[in-house]
Formats: sequence, C-alpha cells, structure tokens
Amino acid sequence: MEEAKLKIKSKKLQSGKYQVDFSTEGSQPTFYGYLLAEPFTPLNEVIEKIHRHVASMGNRPRYYQRNLFSLGNREVNNGRILIFQK
Repeated sequence: MEEAKLKIKSKKLQSGKYQVDFSTEGSQPTFYGYLLAEPFTPLNEVIEKIHRHVASMGNRPRYYQRNLFSLGNREVNNGRILIFQK
C-alpha cells in the first residue's frame, strides 16, 4: 500500500491529553480513527504512529489478533488508537 496522506484534527480533553482525529486520503482502502496523545508529544511521533497502524492494516487478521497468542512479554504502548476502514 502506498503511503496515505493524512488529515488530522485534535482537541484538548479535560484530562490534559489530546484526542487526535485522523483520516487517510489518496489510497485505497481509506481509514479513519482516533488517537489519544500525551501533552508535548511531538507531531512527528503522532504521524509515525498513525502511518504504522495504517500500514499494519494490510494484514488485518494479524493486526487484530496480535495479543491472541502472545506468550512473551510485550512492551505496552501507552498511547491508545482506534482505527476503522471507510
């Protein structure tokens, strides 16, 4: 899949964290979603995380079941992301 162009909006929550709304444009399929970011998180980290998750959607069964058979210790990513296909 070619790298998608991102459309991003954010709003500050009462907790001090930021809810980032994003959607992809210019690639098929298109995706949209939400990301919870900590204050002072660099924008390039947020964009890299979104691109990484969008690229991983190419293998959807593995993406959605990545914890199903995980026997080893995984590093828990503190940022939460929800991603959907349009």
